[in-house]
Amino acid sequence: MKNIKELSTEIFESAMEYLPRLLDGLYRASVHFKNNECLEGYAILHDANEGLMWFNEVVQGLPVLLPQEEDTNNITTNWQRYINALNSMLPLIEKRDASALSKTLEDEIIPFIKIFYEKISNLKQRTEYLQ
Repeated sequence: MKNIKELSTEIFESAMEYLPRLLDGLYRASVHFKNNECLEGYAILHDANEGLMWFNEVVQGLPVLLPQEEDTNNITTNWQRYINALNSMLPLIEKRDASALSKTLEDEIIPFIKIFYEKISNLKQRTEYLQ
Protein backbone atom coordinates (compact mmCIF):
# COMPACT_ATOMS: atom_id res chain seq x y z
CA MET A 1 0.00 0.00 0.00
CA LYS A 2 1.40 3.38 -1.02
CA ASN A 3 1.54 6.21 1.45
CA ILE A 4 -0.15 9.50 0.61
CA LYS A 5 3.11 11.21 -0.39
CA GLU A 6 3.97 8.47 -2.90
CA LEU A 7 0.43 8.47 -4.23
CA SER A 8 0.30 12.25 -4.64
CA THR A 9 3.72 12.26 -6.35
CA GLU A 10 2.53 9.59 -8.78
CA ILE A 11 -0.73 11.41 -9.51
CA PHE A 12 0.97 14.77 -10.01
CA GLU A 13 3.60 13.24 -12.30
CA SER A 14 0.80 11.68 -14.36
CA ALA A 15 -0.97 15.04 -14.44
CA MET A 16 2.20 16.86 -15.54
CA GLU A 17 2.51 14.41 -18.42
CA TYR A 18 -1.15 14.16 -19.40
CA LEU A 19 -2.67 17.61 -18.86
CA PRO A 20 -0.72 19.37 -21.65
CA ARG A 21 -2.07 16.78 -24.09
CA LEU A 22 -5.60 17.18 -22.72
CA LEU A 23 -5.35 20.97 -22.99
CA ASP A 24 -4.05 20.70 -26.55
CA GLY A 25 -6.89 18.38 -27.52
CA LEU A 26 -9.55 20.60 -25.98
CA TYR A 27 -8.06 23.65 -27.70
CA ARG A 28 -8.04 21.81 -31.04
CA ALA A 29 -11.69 20.79 -30.48
CA SER A 30 -12.53 24.43 -29.81
CA VAL A 31 -10.86 25.51 -33.06
CA HIS A 32 -12.76 22.83 -34.99
CA PHE A 33 -16.05 24.02 -33.50
CA LYS A 34 -15.13 27.63 -34.27
CA ASN A 35 -14.43 26.63 -37.89
CA ASN A 36 -17.71 24.69 -38.03
CA GLU A 37 -15.80 21.39 -38.35
CA CYS A 38 -18.08 19.74 -35.82
CA LEU A 39 -17.33 16.08 -36.53
CA GLU A 40 -13.65 16.64 -35.78
CA GLY A 41 -14.52 18.58 -32.63
CA TYR A 42 -16.92 15.89 -31.42
CA ALA A 43 -14.34 13.17 -32.07
CA ILE A 44 -11.77 15.00 -29.94
CA LEU A 45 -14.30 15.58 -27.15
CA HIS A 46 -15.18 11.89 -27.23
CA ASP A 47 -11.50 10.99 -26.86
CA ALA A 48 -11.04 13.57 -24.07
CA ASN A 49 -14.01 12.37 -22.01
CA GLU A 50 -12.07 9.76 -20.02
CA GLY A 51 -9.28 12.26 -19.35
CA LEU A 52 -11.76 14.84 -18.10
CA MET A 53 -13.29 12.29 -15.72
CA TRP A 54 -9.80 11.41 -14.41
CA PHE A 55 -9.00 15.11 -14.02
CA ASN A 56 -12.21 15.68 -12.02
CA GLU A 57 -11.29 12.86 -9.64
CA VAL A 58 -7.81 14.32 -9.13
CA VAL A 59 -9.19 17.79 -8.38
CA GLN A 60 -11.68 16.35 -5.89
CA GLY A 61 -8.79 14.57 -4.15
CA LEU A 62 -6.71 17.74 -3.77
CA PRO A 63 -7.43 18.27 -0.07
CA VAL A 64 -5.80 14.91 0.62
CA LEU A 65 -3.06 15.08 -2.01
CA LEU A 66 -1.66 18.57 -1.45
CA PRO A 67 0.47 19.58 1.51
CA GLN A 68 -1.68 21.15 4.24
CA GLU A 69 -0.10 24.59 3.88
CA GLU A 70 -0.82 24.69 0.14
CA ASP A 71 -3.32 27.37 -0.92
CA THR A 72 -6.05 25.96 -3.16
CA ASN A 73 -8.39 28.97 -3.14
CA ASN A 74 -7.92 29.64 -6.85
CA ILE A 75 -8.95 26.08 -7.64
CA THR A 76 -11.83 25.78 -5.19
CA THR A 77 -13.35 29.14 -6.13
CA ASN A 78 -13.38 28.20 -9.83
CA TRP A 79 -14.47 24.56 -9.36
CA GLN A 80 -18.24 25.14 -9.53
CA ARG A 81 -17.91 27.33 -12.60
CA TYR A 82 -15.89 24.57 -14.28
CA ILE A 83 -18.45 21.88 -13.30
CA ASN A 84 -21.29 24.06 -14.59
CA ALA A 85 -19.43 24.46 -17.88
CA LEU A 86 -18.93 20.70 -18.16
CA ASN A 87 -22.61 20.12 -17.42
CA SER A 88 -23.57 22.58 -20.14
CA MET A 89 -21.62 20.69 -22.79
CA LEU A 90 -24.15 17.90 -23.44
CA PRO A 91 -27.08 20.27 -24.09
CA LEU A 92 -24.82 22.30 -26.40
CA ILE A 93 -23.82 19.12 -28.25
CA GLU A 94 -27.48 18.10 -28.54
CA LYS A 95 -28.32 21.55 -29.95
CA ARG A 96 -25.28 21.33 -32.27
CA ASP A 97 -24.24 24.78 -31.08
CA ALA A 98 -20.65 24.79 -32.30
CA SER A 99 -20.06 28.43 -31.40
CA ALA A 100 -21.19 27.95 -27.79
CA LEU A 101 -19.14 24.74 -27.50
CA SER A 102 -16.03 26.57 -28.65
CA LYS A 103 -16.69 29.45 -26.26
CA THR A 104 -17.34 27.13 -23.29
CA LEU A 105 -14.13 25.23 -23.94
CA GLU A 106 -12.04 28.39 -24.35
CA ASP A 107 -13.61 30.50 -21.59
CA GLU A 108 -14.45 27.96 -18.88
CA ILE A 109 -12.94 24.51 -19.23
CA ILE A 110 -9.44 25.12 -20.62
CA PRO A 111 -8.66 28.01 -18.20
CA PHE A 112 -9.60 25.91 -15.15
CA ILE A 113 -7.41 23.01 -16.25
CA LYS A 114 -4.57 25.50 -16.80
CA ILE A 115 -5.00 26.87 -13.25
CA PHE A 116 -4.69 23.35 -11.87
CA TYR A 117 -1.72 22.52 -14.11
CA GLU A 118 0.12 25.66 -13.03
CA LYS A 119 -0.57 24.87 -9.37
CA ILE A 120 0.94 21.38 -9.55
CA SER A 121 3.77 22.59 -11.78
CA ASN A 122 4.73 25.21 -9.18
CA LEU A 123 4.37 22.68 -6.39
CA LYS A 124 6.59 20.21 -8.24
CA GLN A 125 9.28 22.86 -8.77
CA ARG A 126 9.24 23.84 -5.10
CA THR A 127 9.45 20.25 -3.87
CA GLU A 128 12.31 19.48 -6.27
CA TYR A 129 14.15 22.53 -4.94
CA LEU A 130 13.70 21.34 -1.35
CA GLN A 131 15.08 17.86 -2.03
